Amino acid sequence: MAINLESIQNTIGYEFNNTDILQQAFVRRSYSEEHGGQNNEVLEFIGDKALDLAVIRIMMDEFGQITEDKEYKEFKLRNPKYFQTRYSEGKFTDIKKDLVQKKALAKSMDRLGFHSQLIMGRGDIAQNIQEQDSVKEDLFEAIIGAIAVDSDWDMDAITEAVATMIDFDSYFEQEEDTNENYVGKVQEWTQKNEYDLPQYFYHEFDDRYECQILIDEIDLNVFGEGISKAKARMDAARQAYRVLLEDGYIINVYKEAVGEADEYESLRQINELVQKGLISKPKYDFELEYDEDGNPIWTCTCSVEEVDESFVNNANSKKEAQRESAYAMLLYLMDEYEEN
Repeated sequence: MAINLESIQNTIGYEFNNTDILQQAFVRRSYSEEHGGQNNEVLEFIGDKALDLAVIRIMMDEFGQITEDKEYKEFKLRNPKYFQTRYSEGKFTDIKKDLVQKKALAKSMDRLGFHSQLIMGRGDIAQNIQEQDSVKEDLFEAIIGAIAVDSDWDMDAITEAVATMIDFDSYFEQEEDTNENYVGKVQEWTQKNEYDLPQYFYHEFDDRYECQILIDEIDLNVFGEGISKAKARMDAARQAYRVLLEDGYIINVYKEAVGEADEYESLRQINELVQKGLISKPKYDFELEYDEDGNPIWTCTCSVEEVDESFVNNANSKKEAQRESAYAMLLYLMDEYEEN
């Protein structure tokens, strides 16, 4: 799929003066070595530094303020205005580390789906390298670096883009990481059907943001809202996913996520459902017995927290028993969903 520069700009809320720089952010060195031209490594370096400053600005807006006091005795000043924060320097260091660590930036790329548009050489493609957290992190930083270069280091523009790409509200509110990634789900659905990526448009009001999501191929046009662009985008994607379900574009969410159940791929498919937030992590309980000839017989019971049924299978090997019980669970999930 060709890179959709317009959709990316709409999603991050920044319009480039020179879209070639944005495209460069998606070019891996493996591609430039094969075809020539520039890659995203220097943009990544720039973005790493710009990201730090933008995150610190956002943190200080959240936790710091200029205050007034009648007297600040240490310096014998009256009515000073000084900067006060909720946390210490050490706590802020920990918060910033959490926000810009590899997994956090990779998770943002998972939500936005940009890593699927990386421009790579043959070796990277063969290794499916775009799914590595470090590669997603590099892409995030390269996009921020591209904004820094294109905007001539406009920190307001950089900070706004960072705030749009990272869901700071969830972190600051300490929400559990169980929210379904509807942005990623809608993105996957469009890619699976070989449609253009969803387009996001933002509108700012006094105390909230409104986000509009468009999928041209099916004339889908819905809105969401939230206290930040990231919240509004997730709400819009949630509404879009609901429409896809209600209008019959998605018949079975489990099949949509992993395809038809495959006995030999069942463990991978179950794990993929876990990663996509559709089920909790399954529990496998094993028992080992021996038949009258001394051959091992493994019994595996597969259970999932939100599923009333559990599934038991026997086999000569532990792995085979686990795979067969996972397959039975997978079939049940898919059939039960369609019945309901």
